[in-house]
Amino acid sequence: MKDYNKKKCIHCRKVITKKVNESINTYSKRKFCCLNCQHKWNTKTKTKEVKCNYCGGKIIKKISSLSKHNYCSLSCSRKGHAKFCSAEVNCDYCGKLFHKKKSQLYTKKHFCSRRCMGDWQSKFLIGELAYNWKDGSTKLNLRIRSLKKNIEWILKVFKRDNFACQDCGDKKGGNLNAHHITSLSKIIKKNHLKEIIDAIKCKELWDINNGITLCKKCHKKRHKKK
Repeated sequence: MKDYNKKKCIHCRKVITKKVNESINTYSKRKFCCLNCQHKWNTKTKTKEVKCNYCGGKIIKKISSLSKHNYCSLSCSRKGHAKFCSAEVNCDYCGKLFHKKKSQLYTKKHFCSRRCMGDWQSKFLIGELAYNWKDGSTKLNLRIRSLKKNIEWILKVFKRDNFACQDCGDKKGGNLNAHHITSLSKIIKKNHLKEIIDAIKCKELWDINNGITLCKKCHKKRHKKK
């Protein structure tokens, strides 16, 4: 048996016992006599005691994972992000005070929810104030399709039809369309719609009985038949 230099544990200074089937090369790399000493050494040298940036409680964290803001729990993390990484602003539609990320404060308007944003657009972004207005040449049907109310109509049609194509039964996500049985252009012409505000008030336009769920392939077939 080859001679080898006995080693001492770098934590407790006890002699490290060589295992029976352990090679000399593996033994020479060992630094601890047991796992307990290894854990204690790592706690002492690779961790640091810091204060929670929100509640001030003491926490022990790995030095490698220390950051600008350290938190003791998920609750403190959420509250801390709301305090340090966001600012309080008023919703431009309902006036509600809410927290918004500082990185998103560059926008001119602030909304507490998608509903408020959609309601504000439906009320103020109409006619010449609409972002896609081009000297009155923008087609009304394209502007109707971009409305929040149109998205709601599509979802209602999908739900009624159990999110399945009514011709072939396809249920693949992202492959479905809400088809107008009576086309948008005919409804616009029939009801003499000229402005987006008139379209919003038109009941026939938002009747879900005028819609049917079709997959993209069946949707094309319907239009070809017409």
